[in-house]
Amino acid sequence: MKRWTISIILLVTFLLSGCVLPSSTPPAGESVKPTLSDVEMQTQIALMLTTMPTATPEQVSAPTATLPAVITASKPQPTSIPTATPVSEAPTPTPLPPTPTELPTQTAPTLTATPAGPTPTISPDDPRNRLGSPTDTDSMDDSTRWNWPTGSSEFTSIEFRNGQMILTGLQTKLGWRIANPRGEAFSNLYLEMVVKADSCTGNNQFGMIVRVPVLKDANQGYLFSIRCDGKYSLRKWDGTVGEKGTLTRLKDWTTSTAINTGANATNRLGLMMIGNRLIMYINGTLLGEVSDDSFLSGYFGVYAASGSSAESFSIAVDEMSYWLNPQP
Repeated sequence: MKRWTISIILLVTFLLSGCVLPSSTPPAGESVKPTLSDVEMQTQIALMLTTMPTATPEQVSAPTATLPAVITASKPQPTSIPTATPVSEAPTPTPLPPTPTELPTQTAPTLTATPAGPTPTISPDDPRNRLGSPTDTDSMDDSTRWNWPTGSSEFTSIEFRNGQMILTGLQTKLGWRIANPRGEAFSNLYLEMVVKADSCTGNNQFGMIVRVPVLKDANQGYLFSIRCDGKYSLRKWDGTVGEKGTLTRLKDWTTSTAINTGANATNRLGLMMIGNRLIMYINGTLLGEVSDDSFLSGYFGVYAASGSSAESFSIAVDEMSYWLNPQP
C-alpha cells in the first residue's frame, strides 16, 4: 500500500511540473509562467489523493514484470497430512478372559471300568445271599475251632498251614476226615465249603460227607462230590451193608458249567439238608435236589480221592460255614 502511494505522488508531481493544461499554451514571444502557484498545486495533489480508491488485500493483483515479486520463504508442507491417531493418556486395558459362564461347557467323559475277566453272575438261588450270616464259620487257621483230626492215616493226611486245611487223598479209595464243631450231630442244615485244587485233572474228586450217624465209626453218610473233569454227583455210602459196603448213586456224575475246572480253580460247594431233602449248589447255582431218608441227622467232614493209584491228590479248604435250620 505504501509503495503504491509513493508511486502515485511521484507521477502526479511529474505531471504537474512538466505538463500544462492544453488551454494554457502561451502566445508566441511571451515567457511561460506556471498556471498554478505552489499552494494551488499542493491543493490539487491533496484532492487527487483523497479521491483515489483504497486497495484491499483480497484484491491485490500479482506483481507485474516491472516490479520484483516478493517471495516469502516458508517450510515445505507435506502433500498430504496423515491422520493423527488419538493417544489415550492411560494404556488400553487388556481384555479379561471370559468368565466361567462364558466358557464352553465341557462334559467329563464317562469312564467305564473294564473288568479283568468275565463278570461273575450272582444267582438269585444262592443261599449265602439270602440266609444272612452263617451260624458258625471255620476259617481254617488251625484244627482247634471245629476239632479236626490231624496227621496221616491209611487213606488221607491232613495239616493246616497259611490259613488253609490241606487234605491229601492217598489212594483211589475215598478217604475223609470228620469235624465235631459242637459235640453233637446236626439235623436240618445248610453246609458250605470253599475249596481249591492245586492240580486237578481227570477223575480226581473231592467234596463233603454229611449226616454221618456215628462220629467214631464214620462208615455211613451222603457224599456230595465234584470231579476235576467238571462233573458232580450225590451218593450214599453204607459201610455196614455187605462185605465191602455199598455205594449208591442218588445223582450220577453230571456235567455242569457252574463248576470251575483246571489247575488252581476255586469252587464253593453247598448242600442244604431239610428232612429227607438234599439240595445241591455249586458256586451259588442250584443244581437240583434228591430225596432220601436213610440218614436224617449226623456229623460232617471233607473227603478227597485220587483218580490214579500211582499218585496222590490234594485239596486246600479255605473256609467252611453252616447255617442251622435254613429255609429252602
